[in-house]
Amino acid sequence: MTHAHRFHLDVEGHSVTVQTRHGARETELLVDGKVVDYLHARTGHREPTTALTAELPGDPPQSFRITLRFGEAPAYPAVCLMEFAGRSHPMPAIPLAQYDTTPSGMTRPSLRSTRRLVRSLLRRTHRR
Repeated sequence: MTHAHRFHLDVEGHSVTVQTRHGARETELLVDGKVVDYLHARTGHREPTTALTAELPGDPPQSFRITLRFGEAPAYPAVCLMEFAGRSHPMPAIPLAQYDTTPSGMTRPSLRSTRRLVRSLLRRTHRR
């Protein structure tokens, strides 16, 4: 089970993302890919509710608030809400991508066959 969460919502042409790391001790708020607010909790301590604030760029800038509530047990996931223009919008959780994944239906050649191919190509170019 992961100790990180990611929530994302597109609002008025802007991308708003909330990410947590290290057991939710670090929380960052990104607008259009740039960190605009960051919260680091004390070691071993995590508040059940985290609040972050920022503004959407524009003329005039529009402020909003993010409320992140963590479940008491692993069975209860974190919930993220965006309060914008007097309304509360739930932010859907986005699964965190795993590194070195291959799309389904595609097979990856073995490392041994790749090495053999590279060696044979090097031998051929070296002989010439």
